[in-house]
Amino acid sequence: MSGQSILLSLDGAAQSRYAAELCWMLAKANNMSVDAQHVVDSLAAWDFLNFDIAGFIGSEPFFEAHETMLQCLTSIGESLTQAYEGQAAGHAIAGNTYLDEGTTIREICWRAKDHTLVAIGQRSTGMNSPEEDKRRLPRRSIAESLTYYCPRPLLVVQDRCEPWTKMKIVLSSLRVPSSLLESCLNFAKQMKMEAQIRLVLLTDSSSIEVESDSVETCAEAKALMDDLSRLLPAVEGLKVDVKRAGNLNRYWRFDAEENDNALLVVPVTEIAGVRKTTFGTSPDTIVRYLNHPAVLFWMAEQESDLLWEQSASSLQAK
Repeated sequence: MSGQSILLSLDGAAQSRYAAELCWMLAKANNMSVDAQHVVDSLAAWDFLNFDIAGFIGSEPFFEAHETMLQCLTSIGESLTQAYEGQAAGHAIAGNTYLDEGTTIREICWRAKDHTLVAIGQRSTGMNSPEEDKRRLPRRSIAESLTYYCPRPLLVVQDRCEPWTKMKIVLSSLRVPSSLLESCLNFAKQMKMEAQIRLVLLTDSSSIEVESDSVETCAEAKALMDDLSRLLPAVEGLKVDVKRAGNLNRYWRFDAEENDNALLVVPVTEIAGVRKTTFGTSPDTIVRYLNHPAVLFWMAEQESDLLWEQSASSLQAK
């Protein structure tokens, strides 16, 4: 990968514009380029019209409708990319614009490999819990699906953001590769942001409150951070904020309400093809109930990295 660049997934939603504005700010501040991509999803259009066996009127009207639909979608994509190009040029942003046809997830992931990170706008589902999800049964969004397949860190943007001064890396246990956290810290340094660690300890409490604690007064937090510091010395000296919560969804709402000008970063591991956050949950669930203006999902680049918890066990054995 040559240089530092952002791939912006472009669509017609307001959230996509928020993501573009944020990418432009990051690019200007850090001498990066921004490539914008819009995908005409021909497969989704065909799935909408396709039938295995023709019914009352045969297949020809549906083939014609599919061609008309693709022409309309392509025309919209051309207008969208042209409008983006004009505004990006007005901000003196370097980069290319792509209008691709195919499966949206596949096309984004294919281009993502040549970029530093991927940014996408996400419209809020308006849901705060799995209980609401069961009642509404919404479709999985593009952003949710990308958390499963995107080969680069994924920035999900829901609202306008000011330039960050801090990067808050959210951890719950030592279930992530040390190289993954190290790459997060390097990215924070590159983006000129102060790196911090937010250690969230889930309890059995039924309370909806999120309680504050510290490494000095919490034995569990101290043991975790001591192990982590031995494995990754760069962690020493970082500010570590400890929170206790009985409900993970409540914690995310609490975090969103803090509004402390910090980029929230969620490390994501991939073991045997399955991606998990440090809480053991799938990353798409965070996107599904997202309350934050923006969240950066930092993906592990190598499945073979040694897990911290395994390393910690080895250290203790010695």
